[in-house]
Parts: sequence; structure tokens; C-alpha cells
Amino acid sequence: MGERLKNSLRLFYFVLLMGIVGPIHFQSYPEAASFLMLSYIVNFILALFSLLLLYWGLTKKKENLSSFYLITVAVKLGVYFLFFHPQFYLDGQLTRSEFFIFFIPYALGLLAEIVILFRFKF
Repeated sequence: MGERLKNSLRLFYFVLLMGIVGPIHFQSYPEAASFLMLSYIVNFILALFSLLLLYWGLTKKKENLSSFYLITVAVKLGVYFLFFHPQFYLDGQLTRSEFFIFFIPYALGLLAEIVILFRFKF
């Protein structure tokens, strides 16, 4: 099986995993459904951006790979502090459920990045 097909299958498994975990997460926090949906969409886009940037770095600029990884981490932190953090602190405290609204989709994206890039053949 070609490497491009394998990488496409891994990306499909990531989307499938988000599709399985997402509804379970939605059932746990029905009061925050719209914000939860936003969290999954944003984290999916961030993970995809990270995968594409790191994949490009692996194939074209291996000597700058650590810089690309740091860029992806900085973008993710920036998005969290610009969009999610202010929303979570409207009442002055961060609850466990608010934390998991962001962290579960983020962790799924990070797991997908690690698995896909670990299995990358170069």
C-alpha cells in the first residue's frame, strides 16, 4: 500500500475518532453544545494545520522541524488564550467541565499528530 494512501487512512481514522468521541462528549455536556462544537471544529483545524506544517517540514525542511513544531504549539496556545480562555473565565473561575470542553478535542488532535507523524516514513 502506498505511503500517501496510508497517511490518508490515518487522517480518516482521526476524523472517525473525533466523530465517535464527539457525540459522547456532547451527551456529557448538553448545555454547552454550541461551544463544544466550536471547540471540536477549532481543534480539528489546528491539528490539521499542525499535521500539514510538520509533514511539509519532514519532507522539505528537516533541519527546521523543531521550529515548525514550536510554531504549531504557539498557534494552539494563542488560539486558546484568545478565544477559549476569556469565554471560560466569564464567571471568574475555570471549572473541570470547561477545562474538558477544550482539552478532550485538543488531546485527540495531539494524539493524531503523534501517531501519524510517528508512523511517517522518510
